[in-house]
Amino acid sequence: MRRRVLIVSFAFAFLSGALALGWSGFRDVSATDLVEQAQARLDAPLSEAPGLDRIQASTAVSLLERAQELGEDTDEVRGLLAYARALEDYQRGDLVLAEGELATAMHTLPDRASVLVLAAAVARGRSQDEAARRQLAQGLSRDPDHVHGRLLAADMALDDDDGATALDHLDALIALDDEIAPLHNRRGLALELLSREEAATEAYETAVGLDERSADPWVNLGRLHRRQGRHAAALECFESAVRAGRARSDAHLGRGLARAAQGDVDRARADFERAAELAPNDAEPLLALGDLLRDTRRYDEAVETYRRAIAREDADAASWLKLGNALALVEEYADAAQAFRGALHRAPELAAAFNGLGASLMHLGQTDAAITALDRAAELDSADPNPLMNLALLHERTGDRDAAREAWTRALDRAPQSTIARQRLARLEG
Repeated sequence: MRRRVLIVSFAFAFLSGALALGWSGFRDVSATDLVEQAQARLDAPLSEAPGLDRIQASTAVSLLERAQELGEDTDEVRGLLAYARALEDYQRGDLVLAEGELATAMHTLPDRASVLVLAAAVARGRSQDEAARRQLAQGLSRDPDHVHGRLLAADMALDDDDGATALDHLDALIALDDEIAPLHNRRGLALELLSREEAATEAYETAVGLDERSADPWVNLGRLHRRQGRHAAALECFESAVRAGRARSDAHLGRGLARAAQGDVDRARADFERAAELAPNDAEPLLALGDLLRDTRRYDEAVETYRRAIAREDADAASWLKLGNALALVEEYADAAQAFRGALHRAPELAAAFNGLGASLMHLGQTDAAITALDRAAELDSADPNPLMNLALLHERTGDRDAAREAWTRALDRAPQSTIARQRLARLEG
């Protein structure tokens, strides 16, 4: 009986040991598999993740954390986890947290191209351009064919209006896979920078053909059509952009501009108001609405709308110039002069603002200051006859016929077709 018990005990011990060895092996295999799955997601090709923001970072974090729980806690795994968490933070827009995780990733994976590329993207997001260039160059020196690195290089070249460099990177990526719509969309932007608008149109058309659900190429194609005066074609593109992204402010704005160009004022206004709702910090939709109101002679509404636009973003000189012009139309010359000064504060050599300021000061009876402003406007823009015409009118008001005659003559030199200048000059010489 004791022998049977002893045999059973040995058998149980053997079975327990075998199970323990088997479980240990299973844990090792599972942990390794989890790390490989995470690495595959972090190294996703552009066809799956056409941008760092499209990589499945959260899934990779979860897989790597599970691998650690199963005992896979090497420097490689800790570095990958820190990189995946940094990528997750970057995708959420938390660039400070991303920098902290990247410091850990760089400590354990100092020569990994992906880590350096992400560091460059974070630096770019924080407007640290020199650091971004340096880190991206280091990343591409480690792996010249790193697809997300080359894509980031193209985006940074587009930021710098360097169409040739962007095109080089994009063409290299398209050679690897020519069915990725965002690459063709970016290629269109690069070609526009090179003034190759026909080729840009073809690039955008290729992009929408590959993915008609993406709003970006529809918006860009519509914008290009509108700039070239093809307003019906532009409207069709912006209609498609709105269908692809109903929450896209730029799609509604573009549709409004195309409708306004075709005289559809009421629906254009609705589009501008919707665009302004969707982008509450963006002045551009309100500026477009202000222009529409001004062009339909609703000047008081235009003034109020321009003021709302400036309340959102006051750094653009053109916004202040538009406000000044609208105030002049309702003969509020003191406020108009202040608006023109606001434009000049932001763009000290803006000829149109000097012209508007001079005209406003002329109406306010500040003759000497008006002459100074109008002379400066005429000097800054040698093609514009308007400062000289305002100057001529000012001299006529003060009774200085010789100075008026000279100003009208100079205005005619710039605009020989001007009937007003010719008639006023003839009256002075008669």
